Amino acid sequence: MKRILLILSIFFIGLAVQAADNYLHTIVLEGTDDGYNIILKTDVLPQVKKTIKNKDNLILYIKGIKTSDSVNALYKSTNDVNSLVVENTASDEIKVYIQAKDIAKATVMAKTNGGEPIIISERFPLEKVIWSIIVLGILAIVVKSAKAITDYENSIVIKKDIKDREIELYRSFQKELADMPNINCKIKNAYASNVMPRSRRNYKELARM
Repeated sequence: MKRILLILSIFFIGLAVQAADNYLHTIVLEGTDDGYNIILKTDVLPQVKKTIKNKDNLILYIKGIKTSDSVNALYKSTNDVNSLVVENTASDEIKVYIQAKDIAKATVMAKTNGGEPIIISERFPLEKVIWSIIVLGILAIVVKSAKAITDYENSIVIKKDIKDREIELYRSFQKELADMPNINCKIKNAYASNVMPRSRRNYKELARM
């Protein structure tokens, strides 16, 4: 019961986090030795999917976020950016189109207020994490219940097997008793013909004298 409550608590906390407003305020395109860093300044870490059209074009699909009233675009250490377009495609989804030389090598990062940039490209969606935890919890409960039922059924089978063996042994014992030879040990007057009454023996001894 406690595990179920814990799983439900995590689920509702996740829903509460997702329900909080999240806005995209600034996009920073920073040139590096290996390519680019695309830094998204947001309130909460978003879910991002990067799609590469070719080496000079990519699209960022950002979920669980809205654009602020004015989204700024900043460029650092780069002069090769041709265009950067932000498009609201749904109430909580944004597309960012970037055209720049070798942009396909870019690393996508996010930075919240007061935090350090975190790589989030192809992040595992939060709802999938929550549902994975719930499914694993339910699966663990089912496996534990199935094991308990199996152990109980096995104990019943073992007890029945022992009982059947005892019955079979008892029947075998009864059969052996029935097949044993019956020896009659009762002998009537075993010494009657060889023993003379004491009174008659004394009489004969006196007659001889």
